[in-house]
Amino acid sequence: MAVQIKNLGHSTYLVKLESLEILTDPFLTTSAGGIPRVVPPACRPEDVSPQLVLISHAHYDHLDLKTLRRIPADFITVTPENCSQILREWEVVELKTFSSFNYGGVRITLVPARHSRGRNLLYPSTGVGGFVIEYGGITLYFAGDTAFSEHLYVSIAERFNVDVALLPIGGFKPFFRKFHQTPEEAVKGFKILKAKWLIPIHYGSWHVVPFLVKREKALERLLSYSYISNVSDKVVPLKIGDSVSLEV
Repeated sequence: MAVQIKNLGHSTYLVKLESLEILTDPFLTTSAGGIPRVVPPACRPEDVSPQLVLISHAHYDHLDLKTLRRIPADFITVTPENCSQILREWEVVELKTFSSFNYGGVRITLVPARHSRGRNLLYPSTGVGGFVIEYGGITLYFAGDTAFSEHLYVSIAERFNVDVALLPIGGFKPFFRKFHQTPEEAVKGFKILKAKWLIPIHYGSWHVVPFLVKREKALERLLSYSYISNVSDKVVPLKIGDSVSLEV
């Protein structure tokens, strides 16, 4: 069975599993929290029609209300705890860590992430996590936003045989490693997971400090370290707008 994955920019990816479409961390507008994108998204919100929208946490670059309001399709949002207070206009399924939601043959499980909670002063308690997607014998792990933690990756590897890992590699400069892993740490996490494919996310289009998008050289560092680590043949970088079909 094949899974099709398209990079729409930042952490917004479209995952197609046969007729089922899943959109991750929706952000398809020109700015987040007043900070402009460095590279535009691959499409408009009107161009996607997901049945499920997975939101790893409520930060503006991962939960963009302007994007959600412009998506023409009816969809269910799946989130960590305490995010429904922001998403009052949509059907929301909130999950606790390692709890699951089933829809149309797909099983979505919330897994841990090391990242800051909250959206703003009004919503300080919104949760954070990643998602494991299981469908037809395929297992994908969408990490959302996370700092590196060996324990975190081990806890996921012990529970799931991950085929495709979508792992963040950007946003770590100048002093954000408490919240964002480096490309080298993404490779280490990938090796702990023993996954078949690594698709890098969260790089190349938006940063709290916009000029650091290019200075981080996240993709170059990922490719270099994956070569040193003998996993370069398993890395599938996607330019914004590009897609890949992976047989698992």
